[in-house]
Amino acid sequence: MASLKVEDKDVMILRAGYIYRQRTFFKKWRRTWLVVCLGGSVRYYRNRNASRPQKSFDVKNDCIAIKAGKQCKTMLPPKDIDTGCLMEIVLTGDRTLKLCAADPDQSRMWHHAFKRAQSDKQLPTPRHERRNLRPEEIEELEEKSCWYCCCRKNKIQMLRDITSR
Repeated sequence: MASLKVEDKDVMILRAGYIYRQRTFFKKWRRTWLVVCLGGSVRYYRNRNASRPQKSFDVKNDCIAIKAGKQCKTMLPPKDIDTGCLMEIVLTGDRTLKLCAADPDQSRMWHHAFKRAQSDKQLPTPRHERRNLRPEEIEELEEKSCWYCCCRKNKIQMLRDITSR
């Protein structure tokens, strides 16, 4: 995993590990290394040491729905695994990613990671920076939606622009 490329979206890995993925053709289950990042990036690799992902997508932009457990009515899990471990991620363009965790606890953790990656907030708001701002400045920053997604340099430059008015 040391050879994985890190991009701006990959601020923090929420969950990485082996999970079963159902292939599109022949519906066979294959064990795959999956990485879910806080910025919304999801990649799956042939194995843990692979340097290039087989596929990748952005869960924030491409995901329509995340189904888990009994909601996955058209899927059958791999042999000796409970149906509560199933997950289906419905993507744009008639694409779906069908996954199955090894046990219910792992399934809940994967589901939580996908939901968190899909949420709007990328990073927590630093409290020490908020204290130094007037309420009008905080509202203006949040309206422009740069508070959570901009890097520190952009926030500082934006603050300078606001205060110079």
